[in-house]
Amino acid sequence: MTPPIKGKLLAYGESIRPFTSILGMAGAYIGGIVAEAPFLSTPLLLAIIVVFLVGAGSMPFNDYFDRDVDAISHPKRPIPSKRLTPRETLYFALILFSLAAAISLFINLICFIIILATFGFLYSYEVLFKNQGFIGNIVVAFFSSMSFTFGGIAVGNLFASLLLSLITFFLFTGREVLKDVEDVKGDLLSRKTLPMKIGEYKAVLVASIFLLVAVFLSPLPYLLNQLGIWYLITIILVDALALYIIYQNLKDLRNTTRSVRLTRIAAAIGIIGIILGALL
Repeated sequence: MTPPIKGKLLAYGESIRPFTSILGMAGAYIGGIVAEAPFLSTPLLLAIIVVFLVGAGSMPFNDYFDRDVDAISHPKRPIPSKRLTPRETLYFALILFSLAAAISLFINLICFIIILATFGFLYSYEVLFKNQGFIGNIVVAFFSSMSFTFGGIAVGNLFASLLLSLITFFLFTGREVLKDVEDVKGDLLSRKTLPMKIGEYKAVLVASIFLLVAVFLSPLPYLLNQLGIWYLITIILVDALALYIIYQNLKDLRNTTRSVRLTRIAAAIGIIGIILGALL
């Protein structure tokens, strides 16, 4: 039997979705490297930490608001499984957000303002945009993709990483729509998502379009000499995986759960490719 304190710590660790949060850290690092920063300057290191804390905090913050939906769609998460209370989850998220804001002050004023604005939009998403279906998908994808640009801003180059953010935005929008297809039964309690409005198959078509745009844009960082040949080699694998996801979803809607996981894997491989393309 797991000791109570250890069980709590494990639940807190699970609530931040470490894999997703680490992807955000990698995005900030890549954004700084593409902006031609030193290998790991102090502003870039702080930006990586801030992005991790914001990403980590956003997960329990979302769990707090989604606890009724998760009781059906994700019963093993910390709140539905009774390992954390809603209040504990919310306070944990606020602590992580506070640390992120404090550290961002040591980067530059623009980064601090961006972090404060991010908190406002995260709250607005939970209480307003989430119930607006597709608008909510776009908001989530936008903030998920901005880690690249944040890394560039941290080292003083606003525009260097915008293309990477754009590619990631289309990839993540497709993933968010697929997640709504996956969660359609649980969302009936509190949300009116895109698959509810237009049907699950049409929603998969929308997701497929966004994934295709990401595939179409993906060679541009190499063609524009932002990243090297290793990026191109790796991104071919990512694009093949994205096309496979599209095919599987259109063939059978029951494949969406696996597709959501595969999209996350595709994003991880893509980040590895970007790192290789930037450093080698």
